[in-house]
Amino acid sequence: MKGRLYYRSDTRPPEQIFKDGFSPRIDGYGDGWWKEAIKYRGYTNDCGINYQSIDGDASVCICMTTKLESAPIFPLNTETSYIYAIALPEPTKIEYLGKGKGEVRLSRTSDTPSDFENIILDFHSFQATQTGNICRFFDHGVDNLGAYAGWSLYAYEALAYKVPPQSIICAIKCVREKADQPLEVSCEIATKPKRSEDKKFVLDGPVIANSNFSSAHTLSIGQGCESRWDYMDYNPLKEQARKEIQAVIEQGETSTPNIYYGLGGKTF
Repeated sequence: MKGRLYYRSDTRPPEQIFKDGFSPRIDGYGDGWWKEAIKYRGYTNDCGINYQSIDGDASVCICMTTKLESAPIFPLNTETSYIYAIALPEPTKIEYLGKGKGEVRLSRTSDTPSDFENIILDFHSFQATQTGNICRFFDHGVDNLGAYAGWSLYAYEALAYKVPPQSIICAIKCVREKADQPLEVSCEIATKPKRSEDKKFVLDGPVIANSNFSSAHTLSIGQGCESRWDYMDYNPLKEQARKEIQAVIEQGETSTPNIYYGLGGKTF
């Protein structure tokens, strides 16, 4: 299995992160961590919360992105950060049970990690599902509803319970500032517009390799009597990270995606 490449922006330096990895601030939810991470307690229907797709709860999980250019959106300030490239298993989808009461489950496959600590959530596709449900609920009769309800899609989020140091490939300094004209999306069902947290950024300095990174992992996948051990080869992801980071370095000043970009290619 080859896994997936993720990115995370964090203000803590590589010497700390390469040693400790990333862990949630609040622990103790066990195999139910993923429900806390997607703010499940606030669900009353299959339309997110207050008819908006929701963002992850950063206190109980590690928020990442599958799109390098989205990483500098966070943290929501303009402090210089580091972009960390991370190799982890493929993400697992979340799905509603279809009863209209906000009940959810993990869409497990034979390749889903057995241990809850190793499951990565495909949060972006779940947010897209919520956005589609909201648009259908209002029968597409509200102007700007897709952009308002789907505001979170521009982050291309994936969520992890934790990220061990051995899964962090490298880091690079990221100098960030606010975009000149952040987008605002108004909608008649909202009392105030949604504002896109657009940034301009530059990847500055050399790529810092993590000496603790391991390109070879064994992972238990599947459930019960059908579980098995599989070999994870992260070497291709290491090369992919090198190429993607180098491409953004060569661009110089780069803009993060905005709310409308996150809607691209989706039908609600």
